[in-house]
This record gives sequence, structure tokens and C-alpha cells, in this order.
Amino acid sequence: MPIADSDLTTLRWLCDIPTAPYHEHFVVAALRHWHQSHSRHRHIRWRCDPAGNIHLEYHQGRANSRLLVLEAHLDHPAFVVTSRGRHGTVRAIFRGGVKPEFFTGARVLLWNAPAPPATRPEPIGVPAQVLAVTPATKSQPLRAILRADRTAIRTGAIGTWHLPDAAVHDNLFTARACDDLAGVAACLCVLDRLIQRRAAARVRVLLTRAEEVGFAGAIAAAHQGWIPKTCAVIGLETSRTTAQARLGHGPVIRVGDRSSVFDGALTGFMATIAARVAAAVPEFKFQRALMDGGTCDTTAFDAFGYQAGAVCLALGNYHNMADLPADQGLAAVTSAGPTIASETIDVRDFAGEVELLTALCREFWRFQPGTAALRKKLCALHYHTQKKLLYS
Repeated sequence: MPIADSDLTTLRWLCDIPTAPYHEHFVVAALRHWHQSHSRHRHIRWRCDPAGNIHLEYHQGRANSRLLVLEAHLDHPAFVVTSRGRHGTVRAIFRGGVKPEFFTGARVLLWNAPAPPATRPEPIGVPAQVLAVTPATKSQPLRAILRADRTAIRTGAIGTWHLPDAAVHDNLFTARACDDLAGVAACLCVLDRLIQRRAAARVRVLLTRAEEVGFAGAIAAAHQGWIPKTCAVIGLETSRTTAQARLGHGPVIRVGDRSSVFDGALTGFMATIAARVAAAVPEFKFQRALMDGGTCDTTAFDAFGYQAGAVCLALGNYHNMADLPADQGLAAVTSAGPTIASETIDVRDFAGEVELLTALCREFWRFQPGTAALRKKLCALHYHTQKKLLYS
């Protein structure tokens, strides 16, 4: 379905912000600015938990309505500068799932934050290039030596691949990082819709840290009980495209990941709402698939006893490792070396995700956990249609 101009603006804006595991400060600063703009703070309560996860809560209508949590993560695989070397080189670590062979000859942008007393730290990109890498071990992340064009690089600077700002080519959206800033953008678009429509809903957006290195923020939130056990959690991700989940075929109701299968009742409810949206909005499409290319935050919530489900967008060039087939728009994707390229999603899928999540927020009061609703439906089928035939 076509994307709204305001949603595309939010998507492009967020996906241009540099971020790294444990170094999500640029995104957090942008979110604070978003929260304070257009009187959103009057409708959305901001909270930062002890681990640095962001909680944005919207509540309108029923006082005792059950809480729905939409979760997305703030980080993306990236470098962090640890020291400056000689002759314009810097040393950095890289956290996140990118294979060492993809670093050869790759170009990098190093993003300094301005020195205090800047009120809104806007990152400044400095070109660099990978000279050498030492693969990760169990105790150490991957380490790299980079050559920088300028030497004014401070310790703690974030390094992303040297890729252009977000752009749209037909319906193909390209950016340095869609995973999972596109999920964060979808959450903000949903909150804006709920405010605009004064929708009756109780929704918390939970934006977690350091997913790319083992779900650190999600585990903290689940283990410490910073979201109530009575809530339901829908994790948002961008996941490697597969034969069952393709770009341009709509958002994916994610049945499970590599490590677990998610809650059946919640997954079934999401599929029911998606079917209703499809009946009402002809342009809306959705997919349903087991996305077993990796493990996501939803598995962490599931492991800690939360009722958890997931929605994702099919992603090309997962973690910037070039793999997008030519028939899905590879020609439109800019590279930062022989094997590093912009991540891609389809803007129609993003628009569909926002539409689906908005409907789920508004209809969540109908959700019945467990199998009681399905059992009631099956019993009605049995007694009204099957019983006479079985026992005659």
C-alpha cells in the first residue's frame, strides 16, 4: 500500500542516524526531540529505565484495559573508536553480526558528537577505510584498524559504513541502517496516528538497547520486570528476506525465529486483525512466516514468560552484507566496498506495518489469551455441523 508522506519523512530521518550497540545516544537525543515536538509530550509519557531503554506510553479510554507493548531496538552493527593511532589511523571495535570477510576494502564514516555545551548533538561524519581486522573471539569483539581522512576523531565516535543517506528508488527504500531503526520509525508513526485519532488504546512502545549483541536491553527489561507480566509484547524487526517472506508482499506476521515459536493465541489474533485490514483496505497485503534466519528480542520475552509475538519487514542486504538479487533492485543500491551495501526494505511493506500495528492497538481489547476463544469456535463447529454426522 502507498506510504504517507509524513511516515516516509519519519522513516528517512531515523534511518540516517548513526547508532551502535551500547552507543545509541544519537537516536535517544532524536527521540527526545520528537517527543517534545507538536505537543506529543501531552499525550505520551516518556520514561527511561535503569538500563537506558526508552518507554513511551499512550493511554486513552478504558482505565483497566490490558497493556500492549510494541518493542523495537535502537542499535545496528557498527564500529566504536577505542583509541587513536599514528599516521591518521584509529583503532576500533565492531559489535554486531557481520562476517570478517565483508570488511576487506570497506569504507567507513566516523561520527563525532559535537563537544559540550551543544544542546542537540548532531553527528559529524568523517570518511575512513578499513585497513585490517582481527576476528572476534568469545571474550573480544572484532577489532579493526581504520585510516581516517582527518585526525580529529574522538574516542567513542561511532563508525558506520560509508553509505549515502536514506533514499527511495521506486518503492525500494535504501539506508545505512534499516535494522531496526525502521521498527523504531514504525512505532513513532503508530503513536502519531493514535494521537491524531484520539484512539482508545493502552500502548507502550519499548525501545531497547544492544539487541545486536545478545538482546541486552530486552533481557534487562524482561528479567527486572520493567514491563508488567500481564501485558502482551509484539516485537518489531527487519529480518532477512526469504522465499516465504519477500520485499513488496507486505509486513510479515512472524510465527517464530531460529530459537523459538511465539505465542499461538497472540499470533492468531494478529492474523485475524490483518485479514480484517486486508478486507477493508484493498492495497494492504501481509505475509505469515517462520523467520528462522536468526534470533530476535521476542524470544527473550518469550523465555521470561511473557505472551509474545512478532511482526517484521523483509530486509535486503541484512546487516549491510550485500545479498539482494538483481530483480529486487540491487542496481539501485549503493555500496561501501566489494561486499557492503545499503540495507533495503519496501516502503509499501512499511506502510502496511504501520496500518496493521495501528489496528492491533485499537482492537487489542478484543484479544483473549490462551486457547479459550479457539476452543469455543471449534465446539460450535462440532455441535452445529459435525456431531450428527459423526454419531449417526
